Amino acid sequence: MTRTSRYAFLLAKIYGILAKSFVGANYRDIVRLRTVTELYDRLYPGERREVPEYQLTADLERRAAEEAVRTMRYVLELLGNPPPVLVHLLRRYEYLTVKSVLRTVAFGLTSEPVDWDLGQWDQLNRAEGQSWREAVAASPYAWALTMLEKESLLAADNALDKEFYGVLARLVQELPPRDRAGVRKLVTLETDVTNALWALRLRFLFGMDAEHAAGFLIPVHGRDGNRALMQAFEIPADSLEGWRTWRYGWLIEDQLSESFHAPDPVRAERQAARRMYLRSHQLFHQDPFTLTPLVAFFRLKEYEASMLATAAEALRLGVPGEEVLMLAGLA
Repeated sequence: MTRTSRYAFLLAKIYGILAKSFVGANYRDIVRLRTVTELYDRLYPGERREVPEYQLTADLERRAAEEAVRTMRYVLELLGNPPPVLVHLLRRYEYLTVKSVLRTVAFGLTSEPVDWDLGQWDQLNRAEGQSWREAVAASPYAWALTMLEKESLLAADNALDKEFYGVLARLVQELPPRDRAGVRKLVTLETDVTNALWALRLRFLFGMDAEHAAGFLIPVHGRDGNRALMQAFEIPADSLEGWRTWRYGWLIEDQLSESFHAPDPVRAERQAARRMYLRSHQLFHQDPFTLTPLVAFFRLKEYEASMLATAAEALRLGVPGEEVLMLAGLA
């Protein structure tokens, strides 16, 4: 089978999956529901257990993410010998597991991280009876555990992000030109946005200045990009005009009202997710016989899992559907 034929077959499968996904119009339908139990019955008919709503909510969040992982793995298996960049995108969930393990170790938590089934691409390979700490210590992520013990959770968490995006940038650069162009657009946007969010977190959640925060940011090429990130530490916290004209001001545009005192990094993350969804949706429909639609599809599945989790939590807390749509940028 030629590359074009193989990609045509794969795209036909993916289009069918995406048509059934709970994004866009389908998402509007589920936020009209009134309870978590109704949402569970809609997504998983006949499978709901009689447990409190908070347990149903957690189960919904887990199952939505598991479905995203399962779908990505399905695509990789169809490809047979998938490009390393797609495998690395699947491993984002492994990085999330390692972060959960680090938090468990740092705070002495008893909760168990989710064990995502990455199939043949699993690098943690947790054995039966093995603790999560032991599994990480025996994996390629052992260095993060060492960093946690020698430095801090913040340093280890940040270093995992920097490694993930550093490897991703290298794998994109190694792609053939016909695949690289579209994929680079999406990866560059995500890396830039991740950096901007880190800058907001470091200043407003950890109280860092530009000098101390610089080492936590993902290395970027170009003076303009670095300058924009440093401006996040220079703009007066309550300056409406300063944040409006900032390169990444769209992240906090919905916060800039008369009552504004300082950016909220958590709300900014929602705006970032929305922008990534829009860009992924756009690129999914471009360059059909390249890697671009596949990379975009992986990002769309992640977004779907995130938005289903948002819907479940909103229903549990009684948040009106219109407010949920506003959070998702769909109102």
